[in-house]
Amino acid sequence: MPVVNIRVRKLLRLLGVEISLEELGEHLASLGLSVEETADDVLRVEYNPNRPDFSSVYGVARALKGFLGIEAGSPKYLLKKPRVKMYVDNSVANVRPFIACSIVRGLELGEEELEEMIAMQEDLHWILGRNRRKMAIGLHDISAIIPPFTYKAVGPEEVKFTPLKDYRKMTLKEALAKNEIARKYASLVASYPRYPVIVDSRGEVFSMPPVVNAALTELNPGVRDVFIDVTGTEWDKVSQALNILVAAMADMGGKVEQVKVVYGSRVRVTPEMHPGKMLLKTELASSLTGLDLTPAKAAKLLRRMRMDARVSGKRVVVRYPAYRVDLLHPVDLVEDISIAYGYNRMTPQRPASNTYGKLLPQTELLEKIAEIMVGLGYTEVHNLMLTNENLHYAVMQLDEERHVRLANPATRDYTMVRTSLIPSILFTLKSNKDNLYPQRVFEIGDVIILDETRPEKAVRYKRLAAATAHAEADYTEIKSTLDELFKLLKLKPSYVPAEKNSFMQGRCASLQLDGVEVGVAGEVSPTVLENLGLTMPVAAFEIMLEKILR
Repeated sequence: MPVVNIRVRKLLRLLGVEISLEELGEHLASLGLSVEETADDVLRVEYNPNRPDFSSVYGVARALKGFLGIEAGSPKYLLKKPRVKMYVDNSVANVRPFIACSIVRGLELGEEELEEMIAMQEDLHWILGRNRRKMAIGLHDISAIIPPFTYKAVGPEEVKFTPLKDYRKMTLKEALAKNEIARKYASLVASYPRYPVIVDSRGEVFSMPPVVNAALTELNPGVRDVFIDVTGTEWDKVSQALNILVAAMADMGGKVEQVKVVYGSRVRVTPEMHPGKMLLKTELASSLTGLDLTPAKAAKLLRRMRMDARVSGKRVVVRYPAYRVDLLHPVDLVEDISIAYGYNRMTPQRPASNTYGKLLPQTELLEKIAEIMVGLGYTEVHNLMLTNENLHYAVMQLDEERHVRLANPATRDYTMVRTSLIPSILFTLKSNKDNLYPQRVFEIGDVIILDETRPEKAVRYKRLAAATAHAEADYTEIKSTLDELFKLLKLKPSYVPAEKNSFMQGRCASLQLDGVEVGVAGEVSPTVLENLGLTMPVAAFEIMLEKILR
C-alpha cells in the first residue's frame, strides 16, 4: 500500500481549524486512510491505491475540508490560457506516443515542498504509471529552458546532455549505462532503435522520458515556476496524472497555465481538467447502503465528498473533479455516500436467510490428499506459478509447447506460466541439495493450459506432484506411494509403460483410471539430474487432479 507523510502543522494550516491528533486520526480513518506511525509532528499515513489524489497532503486536506463541512462541492481551478507550445514529432508514435504538459507559476518551493512533490511524483509513477511503464512525470525549472519545446525520438548517440545527478555530458546510450537514475529504468527504452527526448528551442535536451531528466532543469529551493511533462503509452493515465499533479500544486498556491500540445494538425490543450459526469439513482444507493435516502439527502452527502450534485427527479446528477480518477460506476458514488454518512452510524442488519458456509467437495478432497501425502512422509511445498522456458523445457529435456508468456517480464527467471509441476518440484530439490537426505516433497498447485475454445483462451487446472530423493530412490518407491494414495482415495489405477524424455527409459509409467490418462510417474533421467546439479537419484510423479475431481 502507498504511504504519504503528512506534516500535522501544515495539514491543520490548510484546513484552517484546530483538531486534536486523536480526532484527526479518526477523521482520516473515516476517509479510508490509516495512520501507521506518528513521529516528530509527521503522520505516516497509508492510503488505498484507488485514490492517487491522496498522494499529497494537499489532496488529503482537500477531502477533509469537505468531510468536516469546511467546504462543499467540487473545487474550482482557474486555468490560464496557453502561451507555450509543445510540438510532438511523429518519431515517438511507436515508442511513447502521448504527452501532456502544464506550467505552474508563482510557487514558493522550500525543502519540504520539494520533498512532498517528489514523493507524490513517485507514488503516481507506481499507482498510475506501473513503475513508469505506462506513464512518467518530469518536473522542471522552466527558467532554464526556452520554449517552444519539441518531443521527439532520436538515435542513441545522436544528442548529448547532462543527466540528473551527473556532472558531464553524455549520449543517451551512455546515460542508460552510466547514470545512476537512468540505469534503473533503462529497460523501458533500451529495446527501441530511437529514444524519446524533450528539447527546447535551442535544441537543449532537458528530459529523456521515462528514464531521467537533465541536470539543466533540476528543481531547487526557491524555484517559482515549474514546467510539467507527463509522457506515456496510454492517454488516460497521462491525463489523469497531470490533473492530479496540477490540482495539488494549485492548492500549494500556484497558478496553473495550460500548454498547447501540437500533434501535427491536431492540437490538444492540457491540462484539460474536465469534470466527470454521472447519474445516480437513489434507489440503488438506498438498496446498497440500507439507508432511507432521498435525492436531496444523497446530493448533500456527495457535496460533502467534494462533488457537485443536483437533484433531477428521482436521480442525482453528479459532476466530480478531474482528479477523482477512481470513480468509474454509480456504485463508487454509493461508496462515497457511505463514507460521508459514516459507516459507524449504520445499523447492521442480519441477512434475510440463515445459511452456513462449508468447504467445497473439491477443496475437501484436496485437503484429504495433502493429509495423506504428509502421512506418507512427504513435506508440502509451494512454488510460484511463474517460471522460465529454460527450466521448464530445456532442463527437463522436453520440446517447447504452447504456453502463456509474460508480455513484459520483470526478470529472465519469470517469463512464462508453468504447464507442469514436476519442474517446480525438482527445482525445490535443487535449492535444497546441500540439506540432509532423504528428501521427500509434494505440491498441490495450479498450472495454466492454453485452450482456444474458452473465452479466456486458457484454463487453470489443479495438479499434484511429488518427488523422493535419496541414494535408493527408484520407481518401486514412487509406485508404492501412489498405490497407497489411490487406495485411501478408493481408486484403482493402472500403470501402462510409457516413454517421457524427462524420465529413464523403462522406468516410466502412464497412470490411468478407466482407460483415461491421469498422470505420469517414474525415475528422473540422469541428464535432467545433471542439468539441475542433483547428485542423488530422484523418482517423481504428477497427477492431473481435475480428472479425479470429475
